[in-house]
Amino acid sequence: RIRRLSAVHSDQKNIAVILSGCGVYDGSEVTEAVATLVHLSRAGVKVKNFAPFQPQMHVIDHTNGEEIKQKRNVLTESARITRGQIEPL
Repeated sequence: RIRRLSAVHSDQKNIAVILSGCGVYDGSEVTEAVATLVHLSRAGVKVKNFAPFQPQMHVIDHTNGEEIKQKRNVLTESARITRGQIEPL
């Protein structure tokens, strides 16, 4: 028997999700992050996403696994996962 939680609770929980960029080698792993957000949503909790506003230490070309010389921001890259619904830490 599966019990579904309603998305409307008077005692709704607030959860912060902290991301660290976007990418298995140079940030938050996309599948894991999205699965976490989906499950929290289905559980009826209120989620706020956060990430550091700072340069990424490494940027990886995911076609070959090699580091590339680009500058990217952790918050901006994390926003790819959350579709822009994110705030700086």
